[in-house]
Amino acid sequence: MRPRKGPAPALSKELSIQEALRRCMQQAPLPFAITRGAEHELVYANAAFCQLAGIANGDVLGAPITRVLGGTEGQVLRGLLDRAFTDGMELSDERIDATDESASDWHCSVWPVVTDNGSVEALGMEIREAQPTEAALELQRQVAEQLLLGALRERGFADDAEAGRRRAAFLAESGRLLAESVDQSSTLVALTKLALPALGAWCIVDILEDGNAVHRLGIYHPDPEKQVLARRLQVSWVPEPDDPFGAPEMLRDARTVAITEDIEATLAATAHNPANLHIMSQLGIGSLLTVPLVARKRLLGAITFVSAQRNLAYSPEDLQLAEDVAARGSLALDNAQVYDLALVLQRSAETANRAKTAFLGAMSHELRTPLNAIGGYIDLLDMGLRGPVTEKQHADFARVRTNQQHLAILITDILNFVRVGSGHMPYAVADVKACELMQHAVDLVEPLFGQKGLTFDGVTGDTSIVAQADPERVTQILVNLLSNAIKFTTVGGHISAECSATADTVSIRVGDTGIGIAADKHEAIFEPFIQLRESLSDRESGVGLGLAISRDLARAMNGDLTVESTVDKGARFTLSLPRADAQREP
Repeated sequence: MRPRKGPAPALSKELSIQEALRRCMQQAPLPFAITRGAEHELVYANAAFCQLAGIANGDVLGAPITRVLGGTEGQVLRGLLDRAFTDGMELSDERIDATDESASDWHCSVWPVVTDNGSVEALGMEIREAQPTEAALELQRQVAEQLLLGALRERGFADDAEAGRRRAAFLAESGRLLAESVDQSSTLVALTKLALPALGAWCIVDILEDGNAVHRLGIYHPDPEKQVLARRLQVSWVPEPDDPFGAPEMLRDARTVAITEDIEATLAATAHNPANLHIMSQLGIGSLLTVPLVARKRLLGAITFVSAQRNLAYSPEDLQLAEDVAARGSLALDNAQVYDLALVLQRSAETANRAKTAFLGAMSHELRTPLNAIGGYIDLLDMGLRGPVTEKQHADFARVRTNQQHLAILITDILNFVRVGSGHMPYAVADVKACELMQHAVDLVEPLFGQKGLTFDGVTGDTSIVAQADPERVTQILVNLLSNAIKFTTVGGHISAECSATADTVSIRVGDTGIGIAADKHEAIFEPFIQLRESLSDRESGVGLGLAISRDLARAMNGDLTVESTVDKGARFTLSLPRADAQREP
């Protein structure tokens, strides 16, 4: 069917020329299609082409042409498209014989769409029967050319969008690298190297030290051979306060600076000696772009990107990418300084802690000797070896002996804390029955239950459970837990003990119905010298080392000590220990 004659309808202002061309091609009487790539994927087909191929509009877009047109015709057409794509040449009126005797033969014309670099990107084709309407053919060819030109313009827009996507992906990756790294200074170097190909430059990184002294962190070139020269230049090229780029310039005005003209004069003023100038010329210096490194409103240094091309005008996209890289680098340097300061403070704290521990150990040893002597002399006096002793004097000696023994216990706790913290506590790990150890600890403190008016509910659990631990250290932990339970449970309360196990872990629990522990104190109670009652009049006997020592002992045996508690509803402490291999479930 020939196109209708007559005046064309007026286009509305909203209808673009490109859309008008598309609609025109869609209504064209001759089959027309566009393919992309070496596999000839169908990206456009007008209504006539879809009718010829027996397909619905849009159903096969993205499919290879041989899938759209089957049989011999499809194979012959594929051969024509291969020739046009490979040779970059136009084919005119190539004949395709019909396999069906009742059908007409085809004539096919193909013309390539060539990019600026000379490569073939797409193919346009039209198919007609042996006696086409020449006027319609010419009209369709003209419209097809306009459509292809519009497609190329759209491709240019797509390239710009792809470049933006790559920049965004690069910045996202750089952010990930900075977030994952601990050594932020090294990450900045890696990040800069990653940015060099994107900016088409080599670069100089300066950082500011104490007193705003400029230190050249490094010079980096993407060419490995020229990087050797860059390292030589880094050794001899020291920044000077009057340099017109780099950190010295940023100290005067912390803003992005581009130098694209009179590069020779700039180099002569900043090289500082002929040898440096010679190396710079070998590296290739064109335009200079310096971006400040600023974090928390504080200038940390600068990155200078150096183009090998003279008189290069940096685009807004180049400036934006350089500033984005600098922003992430600033965070890296700032984090590095904070991290280094944290390490210094940590080492200082560790040194102070070691000094405190050594002092506690020394003083405890010094105090233990006279305390033992006091205890011995009290026993001698109480026995009457120095003369008759009245009943009131016996009572006084008993009070002195009680306080001497209490001080000795406190000193023993401090010595144990020092030994555990220094790693000098010996351990004799063996297979031990958990319930037997629990019962042994109960036997040691059993008289205290009656003195405090408490009920012990007994030891429950599987008596065959075997753990791997030092029995002496486990007993020390359990006695401490039972003593605390007795201490913080009021008259009429209950204390319980339980042993259980999983395939890998043995759990020994001590519970009470005492005053309980607030949730925000569950970890604090395991810190040394911490007690829940703060005033001196309210403090229970001891120095707050029992739970700290107990947890350290448990962890030294590859176990742990934890607590579950609610205020006024008691507490339950759980000692976890490795289960002996012979008792593990299959």
